[in-house]
Amino acid sequence: MARLGDALRAQRERKGIVLDQAADDTRIREKFLRALEDGDYNALPGAVYTKGFLRNYAEYLDLDPEELVTLYNAERGVQVEPLRSFEPMRPIMRRSLILTPSVLVPAFVLAGVAIFVAYLYYQFTAFAVPPRIEVLDPPGDAIVQSGEYVVRGRTVAEGRVTVTVFPGPEKYDARPSADGTFAVTVQLKPGANHLEVEVLDPAGKVSRQARAIRYEVAQATVEDAPPQLIVEQPSSGGTFTNAPVTVSGRVTRAVTSVLVNGSAIAVGSDGRFTVTVNFTAGPQTVRVIARTAAGGEVQETRSVSVAYTAAIVTVRIKGGNAWILATVDGSQAPNTNKIYGDGQSLTFTGKEVKVRTGNAAATFLTYNGQDLGPMGDPGLVSERVFVVQ
Repeated sequence: MARLGDALRAQRERKGIVLDQAADDTRIREKFLRALEDGDYNALPGAVYTKGFLRNYAEYLDLDPEELVTLYNAERGVQVEPLRSFEPMRPIMRRSLILTPSVLVPAFVLAGVAIFVAYLYYQFTAFAVPPRIEVLDPPGDAIVQSGEYVVRGRTVAEGRVTVTVFPGPEKYDARPSADGTFAVTVQLKPGANHLEVEVLDPAGKVSRQARAIRYEVAQATVEDAPPQLIVEQPSSGGTFTNAPVTVSGRVTRAVTSVLVNGSAIAVGSDGRFTVTVNFTAGPQTVRVIARTAAGGEVQETRSVSVAYTAAIVTVRIKGGNAWILATVDGSQAPNTNKIYGDGQSLTFTGKEVKVRTGNAAATFLTYNGQDLGPMGDPGLVSERVFVVQ
């Protein structure tokens, strides 16, 4: 077993951490952590990704990242291609050539075959060879102190460039200029970031290059630090069908309040927050704002699409008790036809949902993300039917 794997496993066991917990904490797949500890380098991704994983894992285990990267390079080794030997060329003996039909006919045939082969080769290179891509900035792995970075490079002018940033992932698209150069501004997260730069040409062929960028945040006091907000969910451009939109992320300790679409939400002691938001069908915008006590503010927005293929009805009991009977697609819903207390809620999904209540004023409805309010006056028996549009 490799000395690198022994060091990682010994430190993890010394700290009393199991492998699946380490995978959850570092956001590195368990199979990659196991491959690092077993020295199974063939099971790992490319060297750029592996070094990024190794640095993150080393910091998580309180080990020296650079020392372990050096050990990793030493254990992988470098294979040197043996020198090739060549025999000396013999001089070509020239003979005089006499052009006769027996010489010309085969020559024309060979020329035609050569032209045909050249045509086939051109077609193959035009439609089978992946497009070229060159990442100029960063030229290799990099360490930066800014959360915004401009990725520059050169590729085919008619291609489409996509830069994917992990963790996330966050995707950024761009079109190269006429000379094939491109520049894409990406947002980095504190710590290790893995960038995958991809180009897709009109024939559908793809080429990729990868880079690792470490974003080191400058130290500052909590009082003076500007607010920092990382929205982990939802990803921009996501589609949600028959479900609310989950908004989650984290903020720094300097943040005192977080608002999602204007509503304040709770933030945990670790700076994390999670909330579900109901939207009506169609394009929607999620706006998250983080504020500090000193008046600093930062915000992020995500554009999502919401669709409904069923009638989703949420019943909330508020301000008293209420008898509820619900039928879904002609059948009585389980656990209904009884009295529910203040604060309880139920959700029904189907092509047709019918809700009947014995206390309309205490029964509040939400249909496919739209708040409909109470069903009526106090003590009133009321019934509503919802059919998928």
